[in-house]
Amino acid sequence: GLIHCYIIKDLHFFNTLTVSLSVLLGNLKNHKDVEYFTASEVTISSSDTVRTNVDGEEGPALPIKLSVLPRHIRVVVPDSL
Repeated sequence: GLIHCYIIKDLHFFNTLTVSLSVLLGNLKNHKDVEYFTASEVTISSSDTVRTNVDGEEGPALPIKLSVLPRHIRVVVPDSL
């Protein structure tokens, strides 16, 4: 029920490599240039014009508000396998 948020503080060439390695190793939230937190709602904005990408499609420009929709997806499983 929470959004896992990762803020990468520095995307210079070398840091991009080390952050990518952290992603591959599964320890991104422990990287020194990454701030990690969870939230049920997040608003993202920028003083620059920034477009978003939603599932590979062009999304709305910032600012955007993201929130968790509790019980939004119904999962059906059989009683027994």
